[in-house]
Amino acid sequence: MKRAAVVIVTYNNPAFLGICLAAYKNQSYKNFAIFIADDGSRSETKAKIDAYRKILPQPIVHFWHPDVGYRKAQIVNHVWRSLDSAEFPVIINVDHDTVAHRRFVEDHVLQFENSDNLLFMGRRVNLGPQVTQTYCEENVTEKNQGFPWHLFRAARQNDVEDPNRGIRIGPAWLRKLLGRDRVPDLLGSNFSISNTLLRKINGYNEEYKHYWGEDGDLFVRARNSGAEIRGSRAIAIQHHLYHKMLRPDAAAMENYYKVLLPGRDYKFCAQGITGSKEKVQDVMVFKNN
Repeated sequence: MKRAAVVIVTYNNPAFLGICLAAYKNQSYKNFAIFIADDGSRSETKAKIDAYRKILPQPIVHFWHPDVGYRKAQIVNHVWRSLDSAEFPVIINVDHDTVAHRRFVEDHVLQFENSDNLLFMGRRVNLGPQVTQTYCEENVTEKNQGFPWHLFRAARQNDVEDPNRGIRIGPAWLRKLLGRDRVPDLLGSNFSISNTLLRKINGYNEEYKHYWGEDGDLFVRARNSGAEIRGSRAIAIQHHLYHKMLRPDAAAMENYYKVLLPGRDYKFCAQGITGSKEKVQDVMVFKNN
């Protein structure tokens, strides 16, 4: 099976990032490295990452740039740009507020056994505020495996959205029979893409400098380029830790809906992995000692 890069986007939430990283301690598939795309966090985040360098067997590479507003697309592109296609043919993308199932990496990598032109999209279980408080770095490897009884108990208190997404269904024929083998769109917190396809469509569009839109923009370009697109609501499982959600920016929404206009042959963004306007010297890269 292919080696994967797990790219975690973070910003000023070392508590959630610690829980997220802890879920990678017991992954069934071990052949991956972790890359942190840090959109300008304070020093507490670097301290958390440094602590996990001593805990996880996988290498962790930390990319950071100054905080001058929402620049997810820019910092993620810097990470993606560094990933050699031969070394990391599969790129898995997540957010710091997610907990990966213990077979999360395995499920993503398996999709790419016979494809280098694939975009695979997962889903997540949205946790409520009460059950989120039960998650910590010490117990997350108990919560990310087996039957998720705690999710169904929380659902009785209306504190979980769609707990069925926490049940892993291994056989592809059963996922298809139950209608759990497809998803309508891309969530930035849970998708994987072949490195060759990512470069073909030029990564994230850095014109998005406000919350919302960069993930959908990437999806549209992948679809228009003829990529193989798959999804599932029963493998590559994530639990999403509760927090107050940001509201989509009006300008970002307007720009995104333009790319959906009929007849537009939109396959490549000018301001992406190549063509970035951001000064490379503004980006700091911290590697394992």
